[in-house]
Amino acid sequence: MSRASTRTGNFLPATDDDVLNLVPEGPAFLFRSPAMRALCRVAAQVAGSDAPILVYGESGTGKELFSRLIHNLSNRREKPFVPVNCGVLRGELFADKFFGHEAGAYTGANRRQKGSFEAAEDGTLFLDEVGEIPQTNQVDFLRVLEQRTFKRLGGEKDLPFSARIVAATNRSLPEMVQTGLFRADLYYRLNVVPIALPPLRDRREDILPLAEHFLEYFRHRYHKHGLSPRPCARRALEEHQWPGNVRELKNLMERVVLLHPDGDDIMAKDLPLDMRCDPGSGAEQGEPECLSLEAAVREAETRAMRRALAAAGGSKTRAAELLEISPRTFRHKVSRHGLRF
Repeated sequence: MSRASTRTGNFLPATDDDVLNLVPEGPAFLFRSPAMRALCRVAAQVAGSDAPILVYGESGTGKELFSRLIHNLSNRREKPFVPVNCGVLRGELFADKFFGHEAGAYTGANRRQKGSFEAAEDGTLFLDEVGEIPQTNQVDFLRVLEQRTFKRLGGEKDLPFSARIVAATNRSLPEMVQTGLFRADLYYRLNVVPIALPPLRDRREDILPLAEHFLEYFRHRYHKHGLSPRPCARRALEEHQWPGNVRELKNLMERVVLLHPDGDDIMAKDLPLDMRCDPGSGAEQGEPECLSLEAAVREAETRAMRRALAAAGGSKTRAAELLEISPRTFRHKVSRHGLRF
């Protein structure tokens, strides 16, 4: 599928090799994995409702981008999408950010200022790190969600709140409710439609499409050419655990583009040390074999199985005996490693 045809907003690609970008007018939301396809189907189902959505996921998994996807699929798409990071707001700063203020509401308030409740209008209010809302402010927030009205600081007039709420967190809100750090009534208000974004290590089919996208973006931004990953570098990217998820991958691709010679291919040695392993036989001339621990185990098993099969004269049953494993286990490993004897 061409890059142009991925920007149609369709949910089901024609083949398993197709890559979807479902945010055509914004940052790329690329995926190939079945897990993300399933979540995007859920997004399409709930986008047309007004129900609050709570997006769970590790840091860097794309919670805001997924929330923008829901907004773009809804009938609110022409209205504002207002993101607020709740983790940096406390006390009066929190109230002022959400409620806004009238002129003279406090020292330094020289003019009327809209808050996020008002700025979101009939669009979407995205609450990032919603688990960080201070306990003293949670009751005020809950009141707005229940009454669908609010007052600016220093104001007397009730103003309508009509935006849709999409919240996100990397914390376990149920555990916070049990420990008293998060109000149960606010949690149930927000958790009408829970969606859990999987970490990048659990959707490895998406790693290379994302890496290619970021490479293309940063090549254009920094006026670089070439910079295509060699097969061993691609394997290293696929096998890395990505604790920082998509954000880590994006930052790595920017660093590679910045530091790599223009026009050269990207090899395993150009990646961070923790993504490389001991030099091996070398899949490409002049490049050490790229081995994560998982890949090293796979290569060792493959090598041992080939030697055993040669010693057994091609008999898989005898090869399994030499390896001291069952024939069934031998067949499983052949299938798992994609071997052809």
